[in-house]
Amino acid sequence: MLKKVIIALVALMLLLLLMGSLLPMDYVVERSIFIDGDPLEIHESIVNLRSWPEWTPWNSQLDPTMVFSYSEGKPGVGFKSRWTGESAGNGNLEITSAEPGRGIVYVLNFEGFPPVDGVIEIQQMKGGCNVRWKASGQLKPPLGGLMVMMMDSAMGADFASALDGLKERNMKQSEK
Repeated sequence: MLKKVIIALVALMLLLLLMGSLLPMDYVVERSIFIDGDPLEIHESIVNLRSWPEWTPWNSQLDPTMVFSYSEGKPGVGFKSRWTGESAGNGNLEITSAEPGRGIVYVLNFEGFPPVDGVIEIQQMKGGCNVRWKASGQLKPPLGGLMVMMMDSAMGADFASALDGLKERNMKQSEK
């Protein structure tokens, strides 16, 4: 009986590994929000990586041991944020393109994982701006295909929370 259980578990594990290797490895996660605000003010919150812990869920509330450091100079192309944390892990985010009032492009690196390409776009509309956050990447076999199926719900929830925080931050700054 024990032998049959072990064989069944091994077969299940092999099946999961095979499935994970055969499923698509590419993912795209996207969320957006409408913010009643000036595109240049919204851009300032986005391009200034020092302000991200104030409006994103990736801060000391997620991991009390998180420590952030930032590159020298003004926020913009080449500006980099680094972090370490016991549960959040280690990583960095570098802005690769920035256009005032339009948004940023960045590369996100988590230790031990492939890079994530990200874009936060600001589109001015009547009465405010639509802010769209998009991230894409490719995971590696054998489990990458299985992990891709969870990326939208896991990352998407964080993006939605961050965009809500960005909206709240912008509303507070507009009141000043």
